[in-house]
Amino acid sequence: MLSCWRVTPSLFNGYRSGFCCRANEVQTHVNGVQNKNKKRVVVVGSGWAGLGAAHHLCKQGFEVTVLEGGSDSGSRNLLIPDDVGIHGFWYPYRNIFSLVDELDIEPFTNWTSSAHYSEEGLEVEFPIFQDLTQLPTPLGTLFNTKFVRLPLLDRLSSLPLMAAVIDFDNTDTAWRKYDSMTARELFRQFGCSQRLYRDVFDPLLQVGLFAPGEQCSAAATLGMLYYIILAHQKDFDFVWCRGTVRDKIFEPWMDYMRTNGCKFLEGKRVTDFFFDEETGCISEVICGREKYKADAVVSAVRISTLQDIIENSAALSTREEFLKVLNLAGIDVLTVKLRLDRKVNIPKPVNTCSGFEDSCGWTFFDLNAIHDEHKDDPVTVLQADFHHANELLLLKDELIVAKVMNQLSKFIDNLEDASVVDQEIERFPKSLTHFFPGSYKHMMRGSTSFPNLFMAGDWIKTRHGSWLQEKSYVTGLEAANSVVNFLEEGGFAKIIPVEEEEPHIQALRSLNRSFNQVKDQLPWSDYFLP
Repeated sequence: MLSCWRVTPSLFNGYRSGFCCRANEVQTHVNGVQNKNKKRVVVVGSGWAGLGAAHHLCKQGFEVTVLEGGSDSGSRNLLIPDDVGIHGFWYPYRNIFSLVDELDIEPFTNWTSSAHYSEEGLEVEFPIFQDLTQLPTPLGTLFNTKFVRLPLLDRLSSLPLMAAVIDFDNTDTAWRKYDSMTARELFRQFGCSQRLYRDVFDPLLQVGLFAPGEQCSAAATLGMLYYIILAHQKDFDFVWCRGTVRDKIFEPWMDYMRTNGCKFLEGKRVTDFFFDEETGCISEVICGREKYKADAVVSAVRISTLQDIIENSAALSTREEFLKVLNLAGIDVLTVKLRLDRKVNIPKPVNTCSGFEDSCGWTFFDLNAIHDEHKDDPVTVLQADFHHANELLLLKDELIVAKVMNQLSKFIDNLEDASVVDQEIERFPKSLTHFFPGSYKHMMRGSTSFPNLFMAGDWIKTRHGSWLQEKSYVTGLEAANSVVNFLEEGGFAKIIPVEEEEPHIQALRSLNRSFNQVKDQLPWSDYFLP
């Protein structure tokens, strides 16, 4: 028996004003000319996770349809959240670099050095670590980074934190142990100096986890910092995309998939799912008055998008795992692209900053040095991205530009003499994942209580160990493998594991596990809060 549960929201000016059941008005699509021998897979979302899943599945001979969401404002950028927030591609992104090789494209710059500024000026210069003598972790990062103002004693106060890094092994137990703690409390407990936290760690969190330390999970902090900074000296090295991610990577990637029969449908906002009560499987994906038949579904959308679907879905709102997602949160992002009337010298192409607002982390980039389209421009083109920018989104463009220029003039010589001749300001509400304390228990795994519905994204629980874009892509491949397993067709995607840990880290982890096993056997071991 096919049970058609569907609730279609009536929207006016972006606010939900009522609901009406119109199952008889739904138009059915068979996702193109159907080959009866091919199983149909619908992928919801076209970021790193969605494209990663679609890429492998279409190569396995499935009939794959990717549904790309639209936006009320018509902004093209809102279709591509993976262009928002983090733009760098770090050394450990082994799966993404392998994909780029497979596609035979060259979207990246050379390895790039960077700098960090505070209100007082230049604080840190990050070299290209792989070009330097390789030291055991964390000594390479600690001693090869050029700290302009930070005394050695403050830097050494970071060493006790390695005890927590060793203890956090990315297991479910470790996540639950540290997730209820804030990052600030973590650094305080392990003796981090106030200056090191204020001038280095907190700004890194505001551009890596997109929120200040008191609003970041300690578990997410340990996972992210270890993956891109502490695991190996060279892991903090990164390249930049030589244009937008959409233009340089996603478009050629999608063209490649089209040659393998993958279909991309733009402006398709998923509103609900139909499921077969006899099998418990999703049978159709609903987009307004249209529906797309599916033998398997991969959902690869950001949290705020999924929350909208859940709130309007009679199918998903009956399941506890999806209701828990409503407890999660997204982070607002503001991007400001400025074209000046002259050339000014920006020492480093990539820069992180603190001090714009108390709770707002930001970065700025010299696009003349990064993007191909601006390399020969006679004037400077730069971009500033602001994370946790809820206080900025409502400001008028003119005020935002004035604030940005005033702040940048503290770091860039002669910028106060330049004028802005063109500007592009984009607002992305709730577009990035907020790993707040206690969020882990609400996050989903890749599989769901619907046997043929699988999840992917940077907020999905996975034991791979990667973060940011690499984690999104890896969870997309994991979802594709789950589809292959469920449909019992095709081969599994090869997922490259993170690089093996250095021998002394492995030894310390083994010792730590033994210690924890002994401790757990002691009387009253579970009496006190962990």
